[in-house]
Amino acid sequence: MKLSANTLEILKNFSTINQGISVKAGSSVGTVSNIKTVLGMATVEEKFPKDFAIYDLNKFLAKHSLYGDCELDFQEDRVVFVSSDKKRSDYIRYCSPTLITTIPATKSLAVDHPDYSFELTQKDLDWQRKSAGISGSPNFVFRSDGKKIQFVSTDIKDDSSDVSSTTIGDGDGATFEIVMKVEYFKMLDGDYQIDIAKKGLAKFTNKNKKVVYYIAIESLQSTFG
Repeated sequence: MKLSANTLEILKNFSTINQGISVKAGSSVGTVSNIKTVLGMATVEEKFPKDFAIYDLNKFLAKHSLYGDCELDFQEDRVVFVSSDKKRSDYIRYCSPTLITTIPATKSLAVDHPDYSFELTQKDLDWQRKSAGISGSPNFVFRSDGKKIQFVSTDIKDDSSDVSSTTIGDGDGATFEIVMKVEYFKMLDGDYQIDIAKKGLAKFTNKNKKVVYYIAIESLQSTFG
């Protein structure tokens, strides 16, 4: 089988969340950070023929890049790379799935009835990422006074820190201050639907691609109106 450019983009993104990946047979792939604060799940075009685990996803992607337009043969204990002209081949052995941090049960991650919902554009996300990088801000904050929703980068533990703010939407009367860590924002580019649950979880649904991220909220620093 061959991997599409879209699937390779998703796998490259997932490698920034966890260096390894455990994949089940089918068209769903997922990953979670080792401390389980960031989780990504996607539906891809391909249908993987079997369960397998790769310890070093970046090495897998580098091999694929070296071979370019190659065929992948998912065998019993290894994935084999075969060049398009059939002259070259290589393989990476699977590792035990127990060596990879795997995602918890989907049911426990559901945000079926969010307490707050709003949208975030790629343009606004990019701007706040750059501002946070310039200021060295460790926190992103979604803040609403009931009338306007703002996306803020700052250091919530330092009253003298820089505060950069972008208005991203109109409020619905609800007030809140949702604090998150900048380092957890490892999403693919795109516009997002964001659903927030007071229990401490934010769901980011990419509006352009079949990928969803769950990111932990700093509950002790957040306030819910």
